[in-house]
Formats: sequence, structure tokens, C-alpha cells
Amino acid sequence: MGGGADRRMSGIQPVQKQFGRTAAAYVESASHARGEDLDRIVRLATEHDGERVIDVGTGVGHTLRRVAPSFRSAVGVDATREMLEAGVGVLAGAGVKNALLVQADATALPIASGSADVVTSRLAAHHFADAAAAFREIARILRPGGLFVLVDNYAPDDPELERFINEVETLRDPSHVRNHTVADWRELLERAGLRTTVDSDTSLTKLTTENWLERSQTPPDRAEEVRRRLRTASPGAAEAFQITPTTFAVRKLILLGHR
Repeated sequence: MGGGADRRMSGIQPVQKQFGRTAAAYVESASHARGEDLDRIVRLATEHDGERVIDVGTGVGHTLRRVAPSFRSAVGVDATREMLEAGVGVLAGAGVKNALLVQADATALPIASGSADVVTSRLAAHHFADAAAAFREIARILRPGGLFVLVDNYAPDDPELERFINEVETLRDPSHVRNHTVADWRELLERAGLRTTVDSDTSLTKLTTENWLERSQTPPDRAEEVRRRLRTASPGAAEAFQITPTTFAVRKLILLGHR
């Protein structure tokens, strides 16, 4: 196996380990199963002309089950087998019959170049070990005129606040790589050859701290450190992330990439 493949495997192993053991929790996760951002993805995807949609980092298939009915064919790609196995039930429960689930890393999509009309990725890219390479792959599979809809969390521009949220996220879930700033997300897509427009950067996801920790099965010592950091957050962080004794919020971006 070549060096590039070795690095790719080392990058996806934390993701597979984390989500292999927590897949079932994501089937019922409210912030993943529904939301205004999910409704917006569906509208953007269905309004775009085309027959084939690819969902990258599909997880248990919540986005795929919503967008697939508007296309002739649909493919969901994820690195973790257990997530895809749970996704079979999610798609079946929604009566989706035109979607295929495929296990693969986002940096090596088993999809022909220029064959996708729309690509979606929701709440997955902050786990990509090499987001730049993943976005190059997405640009490769999009046809000219194709649309990429990225939904993900983003960090404030302030370096201290960016460090705070990314450290808390990584303590909670070691497969977390980075919530980029809006400018950094845009730069990653543009370097992949996509023209970008921000559809929305005003959405917030309100999280109940204990439910959030339980979903990821965070070990007790790391969970306690997360609680401590939230409890002792600076006034700036408390305001930016709306931290209360039981909840906090993360900012969410809907970014469009045009091929």
C-alpha cells in the first residue's frame, strides 16, 4: 500500500472507531434527523436541474432519505460500515428505493468524474482528516454547472473563540478535526475549483450538553473536562456560544459550491 493510502487510512480510522460504536444514536439524533438546514438542503437540491445526487459523509442517511426522492438515482458515501448499516433502516423506513449506500473515504470517492448533478454534505466535513482533498474529489465528480451544498458548523473569526470550540469538540469526540471559520471553509472550496456563495451563516444549533456527550459516548474523564471548560468559559465564549448550565450553541453555515 502506498504512502498516500497509508495516510488516508490513518486519517479515517478515528472516524470509523468513533462512529462505529455510536451509529445507533445518530438514527434518533434530533439535530441530525431534522432541522431548518436539512429542509434548506432539500430545497436547494431539488431546485437544481439534474438526475443524480451524491451525499458525502452520509452517516445514517438522514440527508439522503430527504433528497433521494427528487432524483433518478442517489448515492450515499461514508467511511464507517456501522453508520451505513444503520442507514439501510433509515432509508427503508422512509420508503426510499433509489439510493445506494457505499463505504468509502471522502478523499477517494468511487464515483465517475463529471457524473453528479448535485453533491451534498451535512455535518460531516468537520470530521474530514483532509478536507481539501475531499473537496477536490467533490469538484471532480460534479458535472459542469453542478452544485455542491455544504452544511457544517463554523468557528468565529476570533482565534481564542475558534480554539475554544475546537478544543471542546475534540475532547468530546476525538474524530473531530476542525470547525473552520466561514472564510476558511470558502477558501477550501475555492481551492478545489468551486465558485462559492454563502446561502446562510446565521443559523445556530442549540445543544443540550449531557445529551451531546451521551451521543458520542465520551469517556467520563473527558466529559468532565468538557463540562469544566463550558462552566469556566470566558465571558466572550459564554456569549458567542450562548453557554448556560445545561446548554450551548454552535454556529452553522450553508455554503454553495458551483462547478
